[in-house]
Amino acid sequence: MIGLGFDGGGTGARWRLVDSAGKVLGQGDTGPFTGHIFDDAEQQARQAAIVQLAAAVKACGRPEKIVAGITGLSAGSDTAALLSSWLAAAFDLAQGSVQVVDDMRIAYRAAFTPGEGVLVYAGTGSVAMHLAEDGSALRAGGHGYLIDDAGGGYWIGRQALSALVRAQDEGRDPGALGQEIGAVIGSLDWEHIRRHVYSGGRAAVAGLVPATAKAALRDDSTANAILSSAGEELARLARVLINRLGRQQPVALAGGVGRASPLIFSHFRTSLPRDAALRQVTQAPVEIAARLAAEGARA
Repeated sequence: MIGLGFDGGGTGARWRLVDSAGKVLGQGDTGPFTGHIFDDAEQQARQAAIVQLAAAVKACGRPEKIVAGITGLSAGSDTAALLSSWLAAAFDLAQGSVQVVDDMRIAYRAAFTPGEGVLVYAGTGSVAMHLAEDGSALRAGGHGYLIDDAGGGYWIGRQALSALVRAQDEGRDPGALGQEIGAVIGSLDWEHIRRHVYSGGRAAVAGLVPATAKAALRDDSTANAILSSAGEELARLARVLINRLGRQQPVALAGGVGRASPLIFSHFRTSLPRDAALRQVTQAPVEIAARLAAEGARA
């Protein structure tokens, strides 16, 4: 059995093709790929992305099963069914050979078996999930960057940009945070900031997380405060689910933001319930999706 795993996110996506022995036959990255399909233009963009994906994958091998975890959709939704049908057509597969679920179900399996714990995922956005043994899911957060997603990459980048432009408005030195952001953007001139942000969208804003982390390493107080708050916000999501479940659960933090700065992780850990066991996530979601596909298993 050859399986294709796909992990689609707001700032980029990854794919991996493996055989049943776990041998990697091919892998790669694509541009942003989400379940936010609200108009014809977005439909066309996803269809074009799937065509490009199929061309890249087929150069390495032909998958017999596909498991795709996509941010911004729910398993069993009309959008999931639509993406599943497009993937099936692009790879000449029967509809039943393709499973499209929300990305958190895949990420959860990288940390826990169903019923085992609470996963907090911090990428561009932020969300927490407990997946029950019967496959039902309990979630907190994940409402999108226009509403909340506190502690996620976009939230951190926006906080950093806000601090920068406020310092400039008030005639204050933006310090190390300003210097690190300027190194990414190329200038702290407003025209450069505006062009970088509004041409790049949420990916450009979330892309300022490393700059904020570098500023924190230089003991910038504003960067320290932002990253500390991010860890606390992410821990809040875990506490919400633990309280709703009514019992203590082991907790795991996954996603690039959780690894971006020791401050985020340390404040996440200290903001959890005192007796909560913290588990490390060692596998990327795309690896889990590919393994499930090659095994013919359901996510």
